[in-house]
Amino acid sequence: MSNLQQRVLTAAIGLPVLVWVGWAGGWAFAAAAAAVSLLASIEFVHGWLIPSRPIREALNHVPTIAIAPATVAGAHVDVRFLYVGAGFAALFAVLGYTPTNVFGPRKPFRVFAWCTVYLGLLASTLVLVRDAPDGREWFFIGLLATFATDTGAYAVGRAVGRHRMAPRISPKKTWEGAVGGYAAGFGAVMGLNALFKTGVGAATAVHLAVALPLAAMAGDLAESWMKRRMGVKDASGLLPGHGGFMDRLDSVLFVFPLVYVFLQVRVL
Repeated sequence: MSNLQQRVLTAAIGLPVLVWVGWAGGWAFAAAAAAVSLLASIEFVHGWLIPSRPIREALNHVPTIAIAPATVAGAHVDVRFLYVGAGFAALFAVLGYTPTNVFGPRKPFRVFAWCTVYLGLLASTLVLVRDAPDGREWFFIGLLATFATDTGAYAVGRAVGRHRMAPRISPKKTWEGAVGGYAAGFGAVMGLNALFKTGVGAATAVHLAVALPLAAMAGDLAESWMKRRMGVKDASGLLPGHGGFMDRLDSVLFVFPLVYVFLQVRVL
């Protein structure tokens, strides 16, 4: 199969599942989010620790990696599960950044710390947003506005992009594309807020519309930076034609913490 055929087939299977769990919410959504967190965590640990080895060897670290998806699933039960995840991240950070090898090599502890933060704490906000009042609407607003930002940046960058934005991190990204992505994301938040009838006025929704495209692009750049440091093109081949789960989560992991804070501060 060609790369395009693989992309279409993966999307044809994955998108209906994503829509269904997003619509259903509850434990179906929390379990799906935790499963994605687990697979992305395996990619994260593989890329940072053993990128030249088969990804299956990262399964040796699953007992530790499992802290991230456990935090994601636990968020559906009680938001205080995030404190447990943060505690583990802090412990790993102490073991990884304290200048002593008495507990073994320090790099794995640093990787586990950031894995718990990135794919545990940040990913938990997807569950927290979906569990919030009118969470179904806000989940799809966050998701679709992120897609709009990514698509707008890609389309405008391909059409008129000339000035590279971060050539050492992602050579294909341009300032023109960033402007296009920002406009698409801003418009998507405002339009979807009205379409879904959230009850939030435009004067309030504009706060999210201003910040969301920036968060989406920052997440994309952060993941591109990580892959550069790992020395890999894609996080894995677990999603044929799309790379890995980290490649699909990059913008989302920066957007949903923002949506959650917006809901807590401006809406709820």
